[in-house]
Amino acid sequence: MPRLVHRLIDAAALRDPDSVAFRCAGASLSYQDLACRANGLARVLSQIGLKRRDRVAVLLSKSLEVPVAFYGVLASGGILVPIDPKSPAEQVARILRATGARHLVTEPRKGRLVRDALTGCPEVTHVIGLEPVPVSDAPPFRCLPWTTVLEEACDRPPTVPILELDPAYVLHTSGSTGIPKLIQHTHHSAMSFVEWAVAEYSLTSEDRLSNHSSHHTCFATFDYYAAAGAGATTVLLTPAAMMMPASLAALLEEERVSVWYSVPTALVQLSLRGALEARDLRSIRWVLFAGETFPEKHLRRITGQLPGARFSHVYGSTEVNVCTYYHLPEAGDLASPLPIGRACSTCETLVVDDELRPVPDGDTGELLVRGSTLMSGYWGDPERNRQVLVRRPAAGGFGDLYFRTGDRVRIQDDGNLSFVARADLQIKVRGFRVELEEVEAALLSLDEVEEAAAFAVPDDEGSCALRAAVVVRPRSASPPATQNEILAGLKKILPLHCVPADITILESLPRTPTGKVDRNALKARLTA
Repeated sequence: MPRLVHRLIDAAALRDPDSVAFRCAGASLSYQDLACRANGLARVLSQIGLKRRDRVAVLLSKSLEVPVAFYGVLASGGILVPIDPKSPAEQVARILRATGARHLVTEPRKGRLVRDALTGCPEVTHVIGLEPVPVSDAPPFRCLPWTTVLEEACDRPPTVPILELDPAYVLHTSGSTGIPKLIQHTHHSAMSFVEWAVAEYSLTSEDRLSNHSSHHTCFATFDYYAAAGAGATTVLLTPAAMMMPASLAALLEEERVSVWYSVPTALVQLSLRGALEARDLRSIRWVLFAGETFPEKHLRRITGQLPGARFSHVYGSTEVNVCTYYHLPEAGDLASPLPIGRACSTCETLVVDDELRPVPDGDTGELLVRGSTLMSGYWGDPERNRQVLVRRPAAGGFGDLYFRTGDRVRIQDDGNLSFVARADLQIKVRGFRVELEEVEAALLSLDEVEEAAAFAVPDDEGSCALRAAVVVRPRSASPPATQNEILAGLKKILPLHCVPADITILESLPRTPTGKVDRNALKARLTA
């Protein structure tokens, strides 16, 4: 029998139908109810003409309708296209056109956004989640309310021949390092990740998983699918719950979350402003972090604040889910720099030079990844696929398909990989190569700096100037640090060509939906 993502909730419902699959804002949805409602949506989609591999977009705020929409689309044989609920109409329209989606699942509060987005998307014929309007005001698409889905709820989905290698979903990136990409994963790649995550983190039906990220990102793959693989509960965090670190900490305590997964920034804010010492967070047994560098001073602090938790550094872009991992030691000093670890059992990694030849251990090169969790490609972008999906000779004369991550890494003496820099975050300043992440790491090493981001802007001499923005730590006995103090500190630890020409002090840095620094937004804000 093929391993299909939507069958995860059917299996969980069969084992324990009343166990809680999802919680949100105090409400719960059991695995049995989730399976029945998802089947209802699958039947509705089938009735309105959905064919196998048709794309179905989902534009929903975090709620219990989201997992119903996700699993319902997958059960129908369609390809799920989750869209960031904070997207403007132009972005929604762009994704709909690029994927050729004909159906959209949404909610009444997104009505205006949907109508604006669909003005330029006549291909969309049905919108589920909006109430029908009078004929005189009817839009060029048919609206079906959520009650239609509930009326069709049943134990069995429509019979559709779905294969493991069929596309399951298309995720779009935030565009923090360029134009958003549409990344396609199959049921096979998704299930390979699910099976690895359940085994590696010993997930069980007793676990309660949560993360801070939007459900259109790869972080959600862990909560929405790996949790179901173990029959665990996922706690969805609403914007209100994440508004203040202290309210998030209170919710983690109240919901007895046992596995947390986020970018380091969310953990830094919890550590600094979450009043963790006032909370009973002994339920947390795993803290997973990914997506950006975790400043050592902040990592040391939160490991001390959550002494009963294990910490795991997971690495991998949306294209590969997770490809390497490193469990921090339960006792002893932190490795510096913190490794991204070794390849998961689902992947093989290779460090190569510019000619795609393996480099000796200790040298720096680009990381290539192949394995069962690798995407099937970028949707509708053959040129980009040719650039990043490359074949290398293998035993027997066969060519193995590898993904070029664009990350520069080094193989350490102990076999772990350490991250060096993004290839696309290298710049030249007065002829010197500068790693933006090295500048950020130096800024974050200063006691007075909480958050930092570096970027380059063209100068009048045909080169570029290095600039940075920081969030400084409040000081009780004296005013906050000044730009000159920070520059003086940097000059003690960085070569002069790596010191920014200007440092802007901000109250906060712009973030993508996953919590990473949005360098494009920051650059636009400070150079406008």
